[in-house]
Amino acid sequence: MPFDSSLILNDIPEKSRREVPRIVNRLLGQTFLYQDADSDKDDYYFVHRYRSIFEGLLELVGFNLLHDDYHRIFQVVSEYGYSRARFKLDESLMIVVLRKLYEEKIEHLSLANDPVVTIGEVREEYRTITGRERDLGMVQYETLLRRLRSIGLVETIDGRNIDVRDGEARLRLRGSVKLILPIQSADEMEAWLRRYRAGGEDVAESEE
Repeated sequence: MPFDSSLILNDIPEKSRREVPRIVNRLLGQTFLYQDADSDKDDYYFVHRYRSIFEGLLELVGFNLLHDDYHRIFQVVSEYGYSRARFKLDESLMIVVLRKLYEEKIEHLSLANDPVVTIGEVREEYRTITGRERDLGMVQYETLLRRLRSIGLVETIDGRNIDVRDGEARLRLRGSVKLILPIQSADEMEAWLRRYRAGGEDVAESEE
């Protein structure tokens, strides 16, 4: 007996059902969906409206649809290791840097704002955490920040390209940096860094 998808999508108007496969694939492909991003807004509200349907569809294939009410972000997380992103050590450390800067900056902002940092602050925090002997070259910095921008952790201000040679260039830190690294306290952050310093390359990979 052929599978009848209309039984699952019964609560969605027929003319809108064709959007479901596209949005599910988008969620799986980019992990995060933001309410305040112009490119995401329509899909965000569509998922929000039919959240139970998307939760059921994703659950069937081993994914959980999560929602951060504070930052208004949908996130998809796999229950299995096959579909988890793996990060190299420098990428993991840069995520820690962004998370640390996020926590430091957010204390001084209103609830509606995401914190903004300069490239210079990012580089200085990276040196502080890892030691100057592990400072990165310009090409490595650019590659790292572009990768993290592609998954939605940071965005450039005013649509500018990432220029790591400009220490005053600004980056907006998205709330997803808290979701991808769910550390709850400064003690947990310090424990992660102690693990890095003790283990070196043994902690070279982590999972999203």
